[in-house]
Amino acid sequence: MIQATDCPEVVDEAGSVLEKVEERWHELPPELLVQILALVDHRTVVVATGVCSSWRQSISTGIHELSFSWCGRSVSKLVQSVAPHFLSLQSCNLRRCMYLVDPAIEAIGAHWHDLRTLDLSNGTRLTDASLYDLARGCTLLEKLDLSGCVGITEAGLVVLAECCKNLRHLNLCGCDNAGSDTALVALAQHCRSLQSLNLGWCEHITDIGVTALVIGCSDLRVLDLCGCHLITDQSVIVLSEKCHCLRVLGLHCCRNITDAAMYSLVTNSKWRTQSHLRRNCVNKPGAKSLNNSSRNNYGASHRSYTRSSTGSCSSSGSTCSTDASRLPALSKGGFDTLLGEAGGHGLVSLNLSGCTALSARAVQAVCDAFPELHTCPERTSLIISGCLNLTSVHCICVVEARRERSSRAALKAAQAFNLRNRH
Repeated sequence: MIQATDCPEVVDEAGSVLEKVEERWHELPPELLVQILALVDHRTVVVATGVCSSWRQSISTGIHELSFSWCGRSVSKLVQSVAPHFLSLQSCNLRRCMYLVDPAIEAIGAHWHDLRTLDLSNGTRLTDASLYDLARGCTLLEKLDLSGCVGITEAGLVVLAECCKNLRHLNLCGCDNAGSDTALVALAQHCRSLQSLNLGWCEHITDIGVTALVIGCSDLRVLDLCGCHLITDQSVIVLSEKCHCLRVLGLHCCRNITDAAMYSLVTNSKWRTQSHLRRNCVNKPGAKSLNNSSRNNYGASHRSYTRSSTGSCSSSGSTCSTDASRLPALSKGGFDTLLGEAGGHGLVSLNLSGCTALSARAVQAVCDAFPELHTCPERTSLIISGCLNLTSVHCICVVEARRERSSRAALKAAQAFNLRNRH
């Protein structure tokens, strides 16, 4: 091995190079620094703010996304200390930071005025004070995850709704003290652009709150009412009538939901599909509007779905496509695409697990009316687990698979018969 004493001239040259580097590293162009920091982990980005003032300035204006989920007990102190160094931040992940407390959110509200996305899920130590600080300083918020924040109440949520009118996605799963009819009325009045709302296990919510929400936020695409056991058919009926872009609906353990709600979904889906076809026919060369006979035929099918559960429901024969029922099953990109669809209509995900009052006939009608709902194992998006009376419900994929198996079996039998006759 070559020793430093063996090559003194190499050591001197290396030392001079290091001195030059140390003298000029702060001259790194801001654009290049931001690109480099985009390739490293968020912890390194936070550490980089302590290098020098020029780096802090570059980071302040160039970094737009940051996560503190790697931080442990010191997360609140860290957020308070570095918040002034990320003035252009637009997205922050504080998911599962159980030691996060209100003073950290106060620092966020004081410095991150451009914040659009904030994940505070499982912030069990946060209170309404955090919501007040967000309402004062982060009025541009569009996506907010408060799931598991059991310390917040409806009072804080009402103030937040009044100030953060750009909210499009809100997760209140498990926030039983915040998820109330009063809070939903506030969201309906002030957050009319709301597209996705998770109210899972907010057990105080009733039809009054859901009705107000639906009327005020008619652009809802995703609504999770799992565990909201006080709601009845009225909530689903109003949803089907007002929210024409509804794509994902969770009704897990909503045991007051009956066949009337299912037939309402089917009926309004039929009318929307018919309206969509009419619009597509307008101003197209050679295209004609729907004639009277087709309207009469549609009316007959419409009436058949509005009967009681003893009425008949025929299979649509449509082809099924994508996955979706549980929100986690949707990829981030697919979920954003789903919410961004301007003309998308029709359920792609429906959770009816635990809804024991439903009949197989009514749920089959829903499955037939929405061809993107699946019961096949490969892409389940119609969840009916825990409902033994719904085991006969199948999507067209299952029906076609059975038909194909029967055809293959018949073909093999015919081939075997012909082979025996030859011999």
